Parts: sequence; C-alpha cells; structure tokens
Amino acid sequence: MKSWIQRIGIIALGFIVLGWTGGSPVLADPAESYVIDKEGYKIPSPLGYSVERVLIGDYHYGMLKNPEDLFIDAADRLYIADTDNNRVVMMDKFGSILRVFGTKEDGLELMTPRGVFVENDGDIYIADSGNARIVHLSPEGELVEQFVAPESELIDPDFPFMPMKLVIDKGGNLYVQSGNDYHGLMVIDGTNRFQGYIAPNKLNFNLRDWILREFATREQREALGKKVPPNHRNVTIDPLEGHLYTVIENTASDEIKQFNFVGINMYPSARYGEYSGKNGIYTSANLVDAAVDAGGILSVVDSNQRKVYQYDQEGNNLLVFGGRGAQTGFFQEPVGIDVDSEGLLYVLDRARGDIQVFRANHFASLVQEGSRLFHEGRYEEAMLPWQQVLAIHSNYNLAHRGVGKALYKQGEWKEAMKHFRLGEDKANYSKAFQEYRHDLMRRQFGWVLLAAGLIAVGLYVSVIRLERFVRKVNISSSWIPSLDHAVMVLFAPSEAFARIQSRPRWTPAIVLILMLVAARFIEIYFTSFHFAGTRPEFANLWLETSQMVVPFAAWVVSAWAITSIMDGESKLKQIAVASAYAMIPLIIGIVLSTLLSGILTLDEQAIFEGVRVCVWIWTGWMFLIQLKEMNDYSFAKTIWVILVTLFTMLALLVAAILFYVLLNHIFKFIKELFLEIYIRSQ
Repeated sequence: MKSWIQRIGIIALGFIVLGWTGGSPVLADPAESYVIDKEGYKIPSPLGYSVERVLIGDYHYGMLKNPEDLFIDAADRLYIADTDNNRVVMMDKFGSILRVFGTKEDGLELMTPRGVFVENDGDIYIADSGNARIVHLSPEGELVEQFVAPESELIDPDFPFMPMKLVIDKGGNLYVQSGNDYHGLMVIDGTNRFQGYIAPNKLNFNLRDWILREFATREQREALGKKVPPNHRNVTIDPLEGHLYTVIENTASDEIKQFNFVGINMYPSARYGEYSGKNGIYTSANLVDAAVDAGGILSVVDSNQRKVYQYDQEGNNLLVFGGRGAQTGFFQEPVGIDVDSEGLLYVLDRARGDIQVFRANHFASLVQEGSRLFHEGRYEEAMLPWQQVLAIHSNYNLAHRGVGKALYKQGEWKEAMKHFRLGEDKANYSKAFQEYRHDLMRRQFGWVLLAAGLIAVGLYVSVIRLERFVRKVNISSSWIPSLDHAVMVLFAPSEAFARIQSRPRWTPAIVLILMLVAARFIEIYFTSFHFAGTRPEFANLWLETSQMVVPFAAWVVSAWAITSIMDGESKLKQIAVASAYAMIPLIIGIVLSTLLSGILTLDEQAIFEGVRVCVWIWTGWMFLIQLKEMNDYSFAKTIWVILVTLFTMLALLVAAILFYVLLNHIFKFIKELFLEIYIRSQ
C-alpha cells in the first residue's frame, strides 16, 4: 500500500513539474505543407509535389553507398557520385543503369568522388576528392585530361587542393569548391591555371563571440580557435544565364547566393531555409544543394530539416515539401537535388541510397506559371494562373501580389491595394495608395481642401485655448491634480513637475499608463499597412503591454535608487507619477503617427519618421526636465544621472535574464530528478 501511495505521489509531482516546465508528449512529425513568408511565418498551403517514382539502382551493379552528388544532363541522364563505392553511376531517368565509371576495366581508380558535372556536349567532369584531382572524360568515358592542384602563390597552403563540387561555364572555366577552403570558389581555366578566387563569403559580426574573446584569457582564446567565414557547401549554374548559385551551410542568413561574372551576389539578402525548434532542441538550416530550372525557379534541399524549399528569382518561398521520415516522400539524409527537362525534381538521399522523383501537381504548376509570367513583366497574363491559385488557396501571398500587379496596370487602385495588403507587399501597396490618393484628391479637391482647412483651424484654436488655460491655472486652485497638470506638462513642464512633486496622485498616473498601452494597441491595429511594424494577427497583447509597463517600472525603480544615492530630493511615488506625466508626448505622438500613416506613402516616409523622432526627443526632454526640477540638479548632473539610471536599467535586465535562466535550470533539474526516481521505482 505504501509503495502505491509513493508511486501516486511521484506521478502527481511529475504532472506538476511537467506543467511548470511546459512539458509535452513527443509525437511523430506529421506531413506538413506550407510556405514561409518574408517575416518567417509559416502559412499553411496545399502540397505542391508528389512522388512519381523511386530510383534505387540495379542489384547487378550493386546498390548506392553514401552517394554525395547528383547531376542531370541535357538528355535527362542521371550521374551519381557514388562516394563509398568509389565510382560514378550513369542511369536513365527511370533508374536503369547505363554505365559505371571507376571500375577496374576503365582504370580510372576513383577514390571517394564527391561531385560530378556534365557539359552540354556530354563531356564529364568528376571531383575525385580522394585523389585530389578533377577527371575529365569524353562522352564515351575515355580519359581526356586531369586537373590537379594548380600552382600559384595566391592559393592558401593551409587548404590543400581537394575538389568537392564543381561547375563549368561556357568559356571552359572550372569553378571548384575545394575542401573547407573559405576563400571562395577556385577558378581554374582549361589549362589547369589558377585564375583566382570568386564569391568569397564574409564572417558576420557576432556579439557573443566578441564578448567572449574580449574577456577571455589567451589560453581560452586559443581554445576557441580562429573564426573563419563559412565555405560554400555546393554550387550550381543557371543553364540559361550562366549565373552561379551557391548554398552555404550553418550560417544565420544569406544561405543562398547568386553570383554574376565578377562575383557579386545578386540574390536578395535574407534568411533561407528554416530555423525550427521542438522540445527545447533548435535546428538551423543546412542547405546542401540547389537546382535551377529553365524558368529561373530555384529548389534547394536542407539536410537538417530534411525538406525541399522552392524560391522564385526574388527569393520568395513558393513551396515546401518533404520532412524527416522513412516513408516515400520523406527524407533521411538528402544531399543532392536536380531538375530534368520536364521539370521533375530528383532528390538524392545518402542514408536511403535512393533517388526520389517528384512531379509538380496542378497547384504547383499554376504557382510556377504565375511566377514565371510575373517575373517576365507579363502581369496581366499572369493574372489568370494567380486567380486559379487563389481559388485553390485563398491565402497564397504571391498570388495576391500577382493579381494586385495586374489590377495596378489596369488602373484599379483600390482593388490593387486590397490584394497587395493580402499579399504582404508594402512597397506596391504604397504605390497603389499614392495613385488612389491622387485620383481621390483630383475628384474631390474642394472637399479635401475644406476638410484640411477646418482641421488646421481647429488645431490652432485648440492650442491657443490650451495655452490660455495653462496661464489661468493657479496653484491655489482646489482641483489642481489631473487635467491641468497634463496640459501644463506640454507647455510649462518645469512648473508642472514642481506642482506634481508637491501633490503626487496615483490615479492620474495609472490612467496615463493605461492610455499609453491603449495608444500602443491603436498603433498596432490602426496603423496603415505600409507603415505597420507589427502584424495585428500575430500581435501578443500581453507581450506588448509588458513592453510598455516593464521599462517604465524599471526606469522608476532605477531613477529612485540613483537619485537617492546622488543627493536627490524626489521620492518613489513622486518619480512614478511624474514619469507617467512625462509620457504624455509619447502618447500623443503614437496617435498622431498612426493618423499620419493613413495619408502618407512610403515616398513620404521621412515625414512619418521625422514626427516619431521629434516625439521621442520631446519625451526624452520631459524626463530630463522631470529629474532636473524635482531633484534640484544642474543640467550636467541631470545628464549624468540619466546615464547612470539607464545603465542600472540594463543591469536589472541582465539580472532578470540570469534569474530566468537559473529558474529554468532548477525546474529542469527537478524534472530530470523526478524522471530518475520514477524509472527507479518501476
């Protein structure tokens, strides 16, 4: 009986701990179909590809063993770098093996080949990594020449020549990724002469690494090692334009690059692939190969997420498919991808030792057709496939952009704005709004002019009356605390804060903080789309409230602590109430900028941002006057106190983060302890 009571107690404790730590059962990954927008949000979408067939090779020739590269030539023949079998396999698109290179009969003696490329005339180039050479074969499989380590003083001796991946341009130049060489792609001409590096990657600044190195000892810095830029994981070439595409592994952004002939990246700078987290384990993107079809649509494969991501020429995500799994349509360790003349995608899986062939369904075909016509500037022709896409999936962003473009060309400004908003296209929304505003003012000029005049007169009269009200306010008035202080802060802040210090009241301060939060909510939900910073559907109102209230509370506590130390005269209540009044310019500014967003375009963004900057300067000035007048400080001392207060706020933030991390570790320890006790009690 006692043991049963103990077990029940342990189970109850477990539920409590799991509840505190956000524990959840581990479930198998379901098949997901979605697209990723520019802000990284997943938008559910119909599945775009399905498996046509699976190629597993031929038992007579032996199965693939840890293959690492795939190439499809102009005749739709497949070439697989069968790395651990020390060979390159050529097969037709249905999986029948046509030839094997690297057998005892041909005498090539390949060793761990990791890359293969075939020219339009059928000449084959193999990155024979284990032998540190590139083998050039004729279409008949005869050895033509070998490219070995080129001699040049420009080559870093710390990175011996080890070709991993390669492509060849129309001029016969080889672009080679050699081992882990981070200097870029090696350019070697047809005579094995080194022409230099192209497309080097940059090392992004990392604040964490910088802090570690600044405060680390010499031995610790040596243990950390030298930070170097990431190297290219793979390279492919556009069959029409001849541009180089590379994918970069284990980087936080710019995982895909498109280089012109002088090595300048022309692909939009953004985060590609996917960064996902589950059960506290976070996985970054690790793009390993790319393929470009005749329409310029780029498909990349990610070995971490086990998925294929498809992008258009502007880096917009079109489709996502695949995932982790052993069943058909999923991947275990995808390492290569290519596309044939029909548009079928072939994905090479190293762990499975097979190639899955994917065909686009009707939805994906419509998306690709609309994308192709859109990027050719044929917006009105693209409207039909985009409308068909929306009939299948009404929330497909790119389709809304395409329809918006067509409507814009037709002069349907208001309808175009609607679709640009649904398509999250702020730039084109602003252009359509500008045309709509111009048309509205042209048709309703008299009424617009009259409304503008009335608003201007109303504002002028309001300001004059407020100034007169402030002058009439007398310290002996019996109802001083609320409205008069709020108005006086705007026109006579020094006197206002002196009066607030003499009679601070919590009620108006709380009302002002609530007004600040309400102003933020108004900004989120009513700022015009092209100026909006937070999407209303994804807004977390509790988080937004805390972002208003927590910094305010931190300022009050920090200012009270610092002024108490530095001969200040203000008390905690006085600082809190006065700080709430100091936020009045910010409240007004948030509402004003929200109203302005409804009449300005992105071409006039300088006005919008100018108002916001002026409001923040005004608010900062209110806080400065508050500290100066309420503590009888000099101007210089006030500046110093503000700087120390801000540093104290930062220290409080760091302490809060450390406390959260410590608390999280404690709960994690309790959870693991419970699991250990539970397992031992079985």
